[in-house]
Amino acid sequence: LKRLTLPSSITSIGYRAFYECSGLTSLTISSNITKIGGEAFEHCYRLTSLNLPDGITTIGSNAFYGCSGLTSINLPASI
Repeated sequence: LKRLTLPSSITSIGYRAFYECSGLTSLTISSNITKIGGEAFEHCYRLTSLNLPDGITTIGSNAFYGCSGLTSINLPASI
C-alpha cells in the first residue's frame, strides 16, 4: 500500500487501522474525518506529509508514533 485516499463516506479511522503500513507514502484524508484512533498510522515511516481537515476533533495516542519520515503536518485550528 503506497497511496491512500479516504472517501467522504468515512468519518473515523480506527485503532491501528494502518499500523505498520511501511510502504505508505501518500495519505489524503477527507473533510468528513473527525477522529483518528490510537496507533492508526504507527510505524508508517515513509509517510512524509499530512494535511488534517478542519473537522478533526480527536487524535488518539501514538497515532503517528514512529512516522520518522513526517516532515510536514498541517493541523486545523480546532486541534
